[in-house]
Amino acid sequence: MAEKKDNKQPVQTQVPGKVISMDDYRCHAEGCKAKSTKAGFCEEHFAWFKAGLITKEGAKAQDFEKKFYQYQATHKKAA
Repeated sequence: MAEKKDNKQPVQTQVPGKVISMDDYRCHAEGCKAKSTKAGFCEEHFAWFKAGLITKEGAKAQDFEKKFYQYQATHKKAA
């Protein structure tokens, strides 16, 4: 009787690439190149995000000018 050969090839696991995109670690706000610290934003833009000035994708809100004026007024009083 002939021996049966096992034609199965060994399972190869894919190792993820060692290259890390720096875009993942940058602020999501439009035109900002700072390193992200909170929720994908730098400190300044995270405050803007909390105030509703920018969306989670980093784009300006539709009523940005109105909200920015109010944001500046509240922060001027706090300083």
